Amino acid sequence: MKENFKYIARLSAIAVSSFLKINLLGAASTILLVVMEFIILAKGVNAGHSGHASTSPFLVMVFLARPVGSVLWLITCFASPFLFFMLGNQYILSKLANRLINDQSESIISPVLDKILSSVQKKQPQVMRNTGDFTLNKLKIIHAIKNDKSENKWLKKIIIFGMERIKMDDIDFNQENLNFYDIIKIKTIQSLKSISEPSRNLIWLTLGVQWILFLVIWLGKF
Repeated sequence: MKENFKYIARLSAIAVSSFLKINLLGAASTILLVVMEFIILAKGVNAGHSGHASTSPFLVMVFLARPVGSVLWLITCFASPFLFFMLGNQYILSKLANRLINDQSESIISPVLDKILSSVQKKQPQVMRNTGDFTLNKLKIIHAIKNDKSENKWLKKIIIFGMERIKMDDIDFNQENLNFYDIIKIKTIQSLKSISEPSRNLIWLTLGVQWILFLVIWLGKF
């Protein structure tokens, strides 16, 4: 138990470290480019008219002077943080899931799943006649995991991450005595085991696109 606690603490440290690295890098690149791009765009506004304009009219003037560049600036300003946050979370969860499964999945994930599945099973009858029943019950399990305050936050995220990736193609719903809770446990672990070593390529690609947009704004006149 003590070893599991230490291991989960190490996973949490890895998650926080990766989250800060990715999002600080993304934030630094975004802030730098947003400022530089705005300076470039503002140069295209007639100085005689812009000197007496307040913020809103000035932004309208910038847009009218450089409409395409303004749209690209807005993409850098608002879309980039969302992409870095989303891709960063996906990368972190994949990284943690891959390490957890490769290291000691049976001693950590299985007991947590057993506890939560047993708790949910006591509260509701097992009914699963089709794909809809399976999906509904899976959503209830995910809701129960999210509301479980006794487990580590990152461990819960990993389990939910695997559970959301479950495929139902090979489940025979006509089979008698179909045990939903056994299926959800097996499928969740299988789903996590199928996650390969994560790559940061999408994050680097987002950074690259940011700088390409900057070059378009800098070199373009539209």
